[in-house]
Amino acid sequence: MTRILTTEQYVQKHQKAFRCAFDFLNTHFPPDDTPEWWEHAVHDVTEASVSQGENNLVVRLLSAVYDYLDDERRIRRKENET
Repeated sequence: MTRILTTEQYVQKHQKAFRCAFDFLNTHFPPDDTPEWWEHAVHDVTEASVSQGENNLVVRLLSAVYDYLDDERRIRRKENET
């Protein structure tokens, strides 16, 4: 059941969500191109999400950051091939 929060509660929830996503990105950038690195990243993204409880914004932000890291991996792989 979702409940409406106060403006201050939303601000705090949003700050925590963006901080969590930023910290995850900062810890995992630049991405590596090894299966071990990605296994570790999956583990860490799951832990980060769980640590924030049922915060849907965290899940969406972490998903976007994970996709961004994968895009960066592809760009770096392509640059290294040329």
